[in-house]
Amino acid sequence: MDFIVEHQAKFSVDIEKLNDSYRKAEGRFDRDERTLKLMIREGRRARQHMREQDQRFLEQITVVNEKLAALAEAQARTEASGAHTDRRLNALIDIVRQERNGRR
Repeated sequence: MDFIVEHQAKFSVDIEKLNDSYRKAEGRFDRDERTLKLMIREGRRARQHMREQDQRFLEQITVVNEKLAALAEAQARTEASGAHTDRRLNALIDIVRQERNGRR
């Protein structure tokens, strides 16, 4: 009978130690779970922020591309007009030279 009582006491101590370990582990698990939830929430916020930044970037690059195309078109018109102006200026220079050569 003493043997049974002794082992029962030992088992009770062992069970109490296991319960304490379980409570500590459960506390750590709860803390880790809260940390993980916070990390997930922050990751979602960061992804949303990146999506918004990407969208703003795409909108800005679209505007830049449109302005660049307009600038290229204006430059092409200027170059065409400049070529026409150069031809007219050369014609004027030729006329002036012919008149000077004829008077000398």
